[in-house]
Amino acid sequence: MIAAGSPAVSAKERTVALILLGGATLLRVPYILHYRVNSDEPQHLHVVWGWTAGLLQYRDLSDNHPPLFHLLMAPLLALVGERPDAVIVMRGAMVPLALAAIWLTYTIASRLYGGRAAFWAAVLLALHYEFFFKSIEFRTDNLWTVGWLAALALAAGAPATGSRAFLAGAALGADACVSQKTALMVAALASAGAVVAVVSPAARRAVGRTRTLRLAGAAALGFALVPVAIASYFASRGALPALARSVLTQNLVPGLGTWGEAWRRALLPAGAALAIWIAVAALRSTGSDGRGIRRALVALTGVAYVVILEGAWPLVTGQDYLPVFPLAAVFAAAGLETWRRRTAGVRAPAAVLAVFLAAESAVIVFKGPIWRDRAAPQTALVADVLRLTDRDEFVMDTKGETIFRKRPFFPVLETITIERLRRGLIPDTVAGDVVRAGCLVAVPDSARFPAVGRDFLNRNFVPAGSLRVAGQFLAVPRVPGGSVTFEVAVAGRFAVVAPSGPAAGSLDGTPYAGPRDLAAGPHAFAPQAGSPLLAVVWARAVERGYSPFAAGGGAS
Repeated sequence: MIAAGSPAVSAKERTVALILLGGATLLRVPYILHYRVNSDEPQHLHVVWGWTAGLLQYRDLSDNHPPLFHLLMAPLLALVGERPDAVIVMRGAMVPLALAAIWLTYTIASRLYGGRAAFWAAVLLALHYEFFFKSIEFRTDNLWTVGWLAALALAAGAPATGSRAFLAGAALGADACVSQKTALMVAALASAGAVVAVVSPAARRAVGRTRTLRLAGAAALGFALVPVAIASYFASRGALPALARSVLTQNLVPGLGTWGEAWRRALLPAGAALAIWIAVAALRSTGSDGRGIRRALVALTGVAYVVILEGAWPLVTGQDYLPVFPLAAVFAAAGLETWRRRTAGVRAPAAVLAVFLAAESAVIVFKGPIWRDRAAPQTALVADVLRLTDRDEFVMDTKGETIFRKRPFFPVLETITIERLRRGLIPDTVAGDVVRAGCLVAVPDSARFPAVGRDFLNRNFVPAGSLRVAGQFLAVPRVPGGSVTFEVAVAGRFAVVAPSGPAAGSLDGTPYAGPRDLAAGPHAFAPQAGSPLLAVVWARAVERGYSPFAAGGGAS
């Protein structure tokens, strides 16, 4: 049986652990600046910007995530302002969340296994490469993980009181307003509690049916606080149906992702059997006292979460495992501590820990080299958006990567929307929406665009820096004195240019002397001899120093 807790940490050991924790924290700074930008980051930041611009999430701006993270980040973005490196600056807000997750991991380990295990659990998590990189990114999952760990830290404490249950419920309720995956957490915690109660007579005696009902009632009351407040706010704005449609209905697509893999359904009964076996083994090894029961509950909750995630969730991504890494760190540190105490005088546990930490550090360094600025493309894209467009103008992007501009096609082109478009559940109105909005700027070609809309953009937009603007490359007439016809899809002010500058010739039968307003429809340009490459381009892009030829475009 594992003893009640590990002994106090020596001064030397504490110093080493704190140095490693400090190093892991400082190491975040260059990665915040240089780590590649995941497409989810500007997607979330675009929604945050919507709140600062007076737009209402779901009604005025498409999103399929609950709103709490975006609401909390809006005041900070309002201070930061519209700037090219907004993603990088806003990543700074993720540092306190990462530190909170590490501290809560320490708290959970301390309550379950004592001080030494707690220190090394915190260090293991801080240097875990997947946690390290995901917790740098500007994403909802970081706040969601903190709420989850706060609930578990309360569950890991003693005694089980109504106030603890209320606060744990409130943490999970807030989490439900950050991510729909909170449903998996609640199911995992409830399943773990039920299994422990069935397996352990001591657990049943310690709580009892009446007390269990009181604790469950307190947790349910706490859980309702934030969701009710947010639902009331959206209802007062007439947007509650839009919230429900975007957060719930939008994400329910039969056969989506892993739902189409029949073998995954077998994970749930197999996982339930594994969970019961783990509960029995854990209670036998840790004892049936209060701490042993809480250890079994937390361990089983982590296992149940993974089983339900893999067996029932349609789209499983790396960030879905953010709540698991802290628990893995807790039990890995506890296992090493148990090994050390059972092999007194043997250095093997310390050596294993050292090798593990060295391996984690090496993966961090070589997976995302500090010396390469992989965030630069996103910063350049937003810089071009701010240089080319005004705040009330539209830019056709996919997931909000332009951050500070609305998209004429309302749905966000993330995985579920793309699947709905593929099935014909959402119409491909990209071309019509771009024309109706007078949208003259788009992001580069992407497989995320639906087929018809993608073809429209490729035919009617040309490169301009990190973006595309309305225009076309023109085929030079083979017959001297001839003209080339082209179609303007979106009305606007256009210029005809060659690689060396303004083109010479006549536009629609009159001498071309500079940019003109062109209506949607057919037009003709008759170039003077000696113009091998020509393009008609949105005039503002030309006037602000952009050239479709500099970006690598050629004559069609």
